[in-house]
Amino acid sequence: MNRFTWTAPHPITQEDQTLAAAISQPVTVAHLLRTRGLTTAEAAEHFLAPQLTDLHDPFALHDMTKACDRIKQAITAGEKITIYGDYDADGITSTAIMQETLDNLGADVHFYIPNRFTDGYGPNLAVYKYLVETGTQLIITVDNGVTGHDEVAYCNDHNVDVIITDHHELPETLPEATAIVHARYPDSTYPFGQLSGAGVAFKVASALMDTVPVDLLNLAAIGTIADVMPLVDENRVIATYGLQQLQKTDRLGLQALYQVAQIAPETIDEETVGFALAPRLNALGRVDDGTVGVTLLTTFDPDEAAQLAQQVDDTNSTRKTWVKQMADTALRQAQDADHAARRTLVITGEGWHEGVLGIVANHVAEATGKPTIVLSREKPTDDYKGSGRTAGDYNLFAALNPQRDACVAFGGHAAAVGLTVSAANVPALAQAMEDAAVAQDFKPGAKPAQTADLSVAVDELTMTFYDQLAVLAPFGNTNPRPILAVVPDLIRGVQTMGQTKDHLRCQIVGTKQSVNTVGFNLAAMGPSLVGTDDVTLYGTLQQNTWNGKTTVQFQLLDVVTATPLLNDWRSNTLQRSQFSLDAAYVFFQKAYAKRLSNYLQDQPRIMFDDPQIRQYTKLVLVDAPTDLAQLQTLGQNVTPEQVWVIFYASQARRDEALPGKKVFGQVFNLFKAKQRVAPKDLPALAAQVRLDVPSLRFIIQVFFDLGFLAMAGDMIAFQADLTPQALTAAPHYQARVQQIQFAQTLQTGSWAKVRALLSDQFH
Repeated sequence: MNRFTWTAPHPITQEDQTLAAAISQPVTVAHLLRTRGLTTAEAAEHFLAPQLTDLHDPFALHDMTKACDRIKQAITAGEKITIYGDYDADGITSTAIMQETLDNLGADVHFYIPNRFTDGYGPNLAVYKYLVETGTQLIITVDNGVTGHDEVAYCNDHNVDVIITDHHELPETLPEATAIVHARYPDSTYPFGQLSGAGVAFKVASALMDTVPVDLLNLAAIGTIADVMPLVDENRVIATYGLQQLQKTDRLGLQALYQVAQIAPETIDEETVGFALAPRLNALGRVDDGTVGVTLLTTFDPDEAAQLAQQVDDTNSTRKTWVKQMADTALRQAQDADHAARRTLVITGEGWHEGVLGIVANHVAEATGKPTIVLSREKPTDDYKGSGRTAGDYNLFAALNPQRDACVAFGGHAAAVGLTVSAANVPALAQAMEDAAVAQDFKPGAKPAQTADLSVAVDELTMTFYDQLAVLAPFGNTNPRPILAVVPDLIRGVQTMGQTKDHLRCQIVGTKQSVNTVGFNLAAMGPSLVGTDDVTLYGTLQQNTWNGKTTVQFQLLDVVTATPLLNDWRSNTLQRSQFSLDAAYVFFQKAYAKRLSNYLQDQPRIMFDDPQIRQYTKLVLVDAPTDLAQLQTLGQNVTPEQVWVIFYASQARRDEALPGKKVFGQVFNLFKAKQRVAPKDLPALAAQVRLDVPSLRFIIQVFFDLGFLAMAGDMIAFQADLTPQALTAAPHYQARVQQIQFAQTLQTGSWAKVRALLSDQFH
């Protein structure tokens, strides 16, 4: 089943051709630039060639001058400065940037990364008190701070200044800090408001050092990409040059992390950061202590770098193990009798690690298509803590915000929330989720809309084409990697891969070449690729290096077939497992619907011509239709996404065959001898020729068609003046031949023939 509802790519236009000529780029690149809003040659060229000089004046940020003056004052006076950071990848890199900058300027600088489990997120009054009591005279926040009213007030009362550098949403009332450096400060004239926490810290470093600190761009790039910031404007400059620095970094911690993560430095790009580096740094805060990450990124000790890098990698492995175990348990709960029929999910557990609840919620939401909250507590007397992730267009924050007073703590946005709630209030929370689903007209499993960027042939997927697209990199938020729609001539070698067989690989074939294709976590789509000749693949073009050879690779995102996914479950005997699907079970004959009813539990049982069948998208065809007309009727009433074919028939029906010519001759001679036969005598007549009554009636119908027999009153009369004719001339004979051949095709014919027949009806 496809994951998205796809819109076809916009066609290449004359405007694309004109822009391509103006910037000396292929028309496909010009087309992609224009769809990203870069419609002039000047804007396009500026985008394609970012320069360090494109970075904005750091002193244009609100309170930057105040912040720098106070920091320099503290350095000169030898004051103790503490950087208060955050435990995610953006917060860790922000802290490392600020720590390294102030250390280079000769400051007495320290840092504090709050612990997710003991300190919580953001400013913590107890920690601020501790910092003040232990001699800190200036606190600088990075990647947090704008919500710290009480914390800043306490510091002000104790003659400790606070400089806030942050990028999160600003509250209506701001803390009375010495300075607040924020790109979206009210009435600010700063030209770009989407810096990450690391980006803001980098701007402070630039202002303090009165130059662009190129050696810090690698850290700023990690924070920017990890926090999924828009890769445009300043962020594009930071990411572009930061990735170059990451490829040749002399940071011992990064070098050690590359080694344990098996990363080839020369291959590092934005996806390496997003899927290899950032998850490892994020795992520290989720499982252990983010302090390790800052030390790793700033150490000059090779032994310490190696030890910390291994610790980071081990922590990430632990995180993945916990997520897998908890997600499996949560999914089983999501599918039980109490949850399966719900539009939304509230999953509860005990002893689940708090740091990964959000990841687990995301796994469940993606697997079920339902907004999901995952809650856990250590013991039955505790409150539940947890995280939620949305699905489709469901607004999770709007759904739960009215329940804020029922929560011990609550916060978030439309797509994600975090909360603490008592066990007594969990049912009300679950009901609020369901009520919001009704109010928002949310339908579980609704496919989000997605638009492809280009339609290309398999033969166009070359390294040359990859290099053409690569001028748009680095890819990310607001500048995604182009999605390509590809219709292959053939798909071969479909198989699963990975330790858990969750991934898919195959080859897509064109007229001149084949291209290796992978689909991560898309193993379930494998059957829709086998033997199909009418499929569109959506994905992105990547490069893959193996044994020193670099080739293109198509990374699959989705599969759309013109006909539903068809599954061959035909067999001579029924299995209980065939009746466990979450689907509607379709019957063509009422006798089978009645006879097999005990196989079904709560699944819908419906006849092929029932108008209510239109509501179902997953169908199991239990028995075989008696003729093509029944199958056509079904096809006119449904537009299924997936169909399982059993086509069960009793042994008698499977053995059904036409009577031989010898039997026809015996019946003919009987009627010729008797001349007239009463209908009530047919059983006795059938016994004489060793036939069942239905078979005898069929032969009589054939003889009526040919004029050999006719009704004379209430008697079946032999016709002496008959004209000899072939049996095949009789309509009833022809119909029976077709019926038997049709049944044999459905039940024992090749799956290719059956699939083609069904595809014609469900097209």
